[in-house]
Amino acid sequence: MPPHQRHIPPGSQMSYTGTGSGNQAQQGAYATRVNSDITALNSSILLISQKIKYLVRNEKILGRNLLVVNKKLKDVQESRLPGGGSASAGFEGSLSSISTKLDEMQQRLVSLESEVENIRQNYAKAEQLSEMRYVINAINPLEFATLKDVQDMVSGKPARGKK
Repeated sequence: MPPHQRHIPPGSQMSYTGTGSGNQAQQGAYATRVNSDITALNSSILLISQKIKYLVRNEKILGRNLLVVNKKLKDVQESRLPGGGSASAGFEGSLSSISTKLDEMQQRLVSLESEVENIRQNYAKAEQLSEMRYVINAINPLEFATLKDVQDMVSGKPARGKK
């Protein structure tokens, strides 16, 4: 299952209010998970980027093939004999072959378009991920003070030693 769709059981979610070094270990584990998720998302984006490049390349190839087929069709129509003899049978065979290839290309193009639209709707863009990374780095959840730490500081108790 992709990391952006990972199911996290309700009991395993992190809370930033707590005491002791176990909370720091949980925060470290949470940061590690977030970091691995960001890395996985970055890899997914790179794969999607490569797929989009291939789609664009295939679209160009299909466009060129369409031009060639159209040119051949025009050439066949221009060379068609007015008597309708054996050239007509050859023309019909060429026309049906061209029509079949054109239908296949149209189906491939529709499939590629739907795949690109699916990618656009279901995956985060690089800008969105960099914005999320900026927000996470700005918040820096590993440097939060716990409620107990703040209460100790307000009451004037000496700060506990960190591990």
